[in-house]
Amino acid sequence: MSQLIRLFLFLGLMMVSIGNAQDKDNLSEEINIDDLGNNTDEFQEVFFKAIAQRAVENPEKAIEALDKCLELKPNSTAVFYELAKNYIDLKDYEKAENFIKKTLEDPAYQNNVNIHKQLFYVFSMQKEYSEAIKEAQFISEFDPVYFQELANLYLLQKNYQSALGALDKFDTVNGIDEFRDDYRMIIYKEGSLLGQGIEFFKNRFQNSKEDSRAAILLMQLYRLSSSPQKAIEIGKELEQQSPPASELYVEMALAHLISENITEAKTYSRKVVESLTLDEKDKLKVINTFKALALQNTEAQAAFVAVLDSALSSEKNSSSKAELGEFYKSRDKDKALENFKSALRNKPNDFKLIKNILELEIELQNYKEVLATSDRALQSFPSQAYLYFTKGLALGRLNNHQEAVDVLEEALDYIFDDNTLKQKVYSALKESYLALGKQEKAEAYRQKLIIISN
Repeated sequence: MSQLIRLFLFLGLMMVSIGNAQDKDNLSEEINIDDLGNNTDEFQEVFFKAIAQRAVENPEKAIEALDKCLELKPNSTAVFYELAKNYIDLKDYEKAENFIKKTLEDPAYQNNVNIHKQLFYVFSMQKEYSEAIKEAQFISEFDPVYFQELANLYLLQKNYQSALGALDKFDTVNGIDEFRDDYRMIIYKEGSLLGQGIEFFKNRFQNSKEDSRAAILLMQLYRLSSSPQKAIEIGKELEQQSPPASELYVEMALAHLISENITEAKTYSRKVVESLTLDEKDKLKVINTFKALALQNTEAQAAFVAVLDSALSSEKNSSSKAELGEFYKSRDKDKALENFKSALRNKPNDFKLIKNILELEIELQNYKEVLATSDRALQSFPSQAYLYFTKGLALGRLNNHQEAVDVLEEALDYIFDDNTLKQKVYSALKESYLALGKQEKAEAYRQKLIIISN
């Protein structure tokens, strides 16, 4: 299951959990505990003691009291329900399920929606999805939010058509929604139902030419179906709107990149990176796609650099600078270093950027800069072994060998499973001990290098 699906389902379960937390308190009104019928004074006293114990978040004591109530009155619906709530508090969902079912055996509460929500929650927590689906089907007739819960559960079971059907019912009741559109896209991709998605969003766009979200998602599905020209046709139609949605430029750029229409790709990619409203992840998607094309097609390289230059001049986009650094890394190390440093000014705690800078500074033998970069980074990352290595290496190359040894040996304290880094530290220690004339120490690290290399 993809990470994105997990995220959607996690959000869905959070919604269930939050709903349950709210329901647990409100549901005390579902069974009238002020009218317990003809009961002994002892029963009522113990029962209300249980209520009080739960109120102070002591479910174990509450359960002890409720068990005593059952001895006095074995078939009390109110007691069954209070036991269910306390077992939910303890996350003992199997026992909670048993007592909720006993509660629902009472004809007065068989169709109580809020109690069924509790049973749905308990089934969900136990991953009894088939049973949870039955409950959600019942509840959704009264509370449309549970159509989304149905979609979540059907997706877990890879029942894609039923998941889409649940979303259709939710849309019918509540109207279209951006979250559900994104959820549909997950289902279409995960279920290999791109064609069905194309038909759905095509119909929606034809019925309402102002539905730009449907058009953009249709473009995305055409692109994923290897039909970039159809995506471009929809995009041209959408461009007639005033003003066109910024997301349109993302899809137009990607469609032209797939078609290897470099001139148009450059035009739309510039609009993407110069946009003040698009998320950086959308810009990165276009930049990375353009970079992939540029690495394979030399004719695209100049256009790619021009797009990144546009990003740098239009806004201080740290990701664009980082990508430009990556692009130049094997071509022009000085230029790559310049761009990485520029990106770091906007993201001073980005460890990947710091590492890229240090690697280039070492390759360029700028050891004073390596030392300064390492010292600054260690203020934010005081337990990063790599930074102690680069600092120790720089000290050694600057002939401060005793200090280098101290720092490099400290680096070893922070290395656990990284044998590659350990080899680098051993090698640097061997060099510094040799420079200090400590042959025995140098030989010890030479032996360690031999052992770790085998």
